[in-house]
Amino acid sequence: MDIIRRNTDYALRAAVDLAGSFDREPVSTKVLASRCKIPSQLACKLLQRLHRAGIVKSEMGSEGGFMLDRKPSTITVRQVVEAVQGPVILSRCLVSKRFCGLSAKCPVNPELARLQKTINSFLGELTLGQLSEQNGSKRSKR
Repeated sequence: MDIIRRNTDYALRAAVDLAGSFDREPVSTKVLASRCKIPSQLACKLLQRLHRAGIVKSEMGSEGGFMLDRKPSTITVRQVVEAVQGPVILSRCLVSKRFCGLSAKCPVNPELARLQKTINSFLGELTLGQLSEQNGSKRSKR
């Protein structure tokens, strides 16, 4: 079981690429898909999800494409993950007690809850700006 799914990994790579191109010309889906090694049709679908979540914006036309809607330092990995796959949840018992009648007395539940909190915190603090800087992904406009 993958906690971060393949499509989410693709979306993160595309978002980090756009972070490296921040304040430049829009990047076409075709170019972004090629640079990030994402199937073109899938890149289109993922960028639509990121657009609906307010993470990217688009410009139409022959010089159009996608770019981040705000500074990379203000967009967290958690926001991208949740835009594509929804929240990362280790176990259904952490979502609702109705999934497991044992959760109140379970020795595992509190530790899973602690791990869940750590994951949410980590993903919520890590930004596209940080990943872009680590990757050195300053890109040319096309």
